[in-house]
Amino acid sequence: MRRRLRGVQGLLGAVLLAGTVAGCGGRAASDGGGVVSVGAQGSGCALPMTFEAEKRWTRKSVMPTYEPSKSPPFSVVCQIDAGGGAKGTPQLTVYLADRPLDGGPKDMMDAFRGAGLANYGEYESEEQVRETNVGFSSAVEVTYKLSPPDDQKPWKVTLLLVLTPKGPMVLEVRGPGNQEPALKAYQRAKSTMQQVHS
Repeated sequence: MRRRLRGVQGLLGAVLLAGTVAGCGGRAASDGGGVVSVGAQGSGCALPMTFEAEKRWTRKSVMPTYEPSKSPPFSVVCQIDAGGGAKGTPQLTVYLADRPLDGGPKDMMDAFRGAGLANYGEYESEEQVRETNVGFSSAVEVTYKLSPPDDQKPWKVTLLLVLTPKGPMVLEVRGPGNQEPALKAYQRAKSTMQQVHS
């Protein structure tokens, strides 16, 4: 069932498009219409890489919103809500750097995480880093536990940075609550990612 999109709050900025199929999605894939291609050129959320998402998931294209905690700047450009709109359910968030960066995937991941900031890693533990390839592109995957300073229960953060000709693209799942729907969207994106050919 299609749902109306609601505005993205806080740092995520304003929603540009409404409608669950328009959003970030493209045409349905060939498995009977069960999935759509996210990131296709000409869609509401054009990305340097495309990946699959289930058609029933809500895809939100948002105005690029600079993240001041990241250096150099990364911007939020798209979100996928696989949790059916349940309040507090983490989403899959897509970030893009505003330009190509020097160094390898691990260096770029450090930049995304704000490694130069004074409080870098202060509330993080159990970090795991894995270099890999995604969609024939070099990538690095990082997971860690985040313990917020406001006495909330710790939660897991999952990050995937993929190199693209237009700069690094990052997928992120973080936040309290049930992460399983967002992680399902993350794993599907990771396993189906392909580079956009202009």
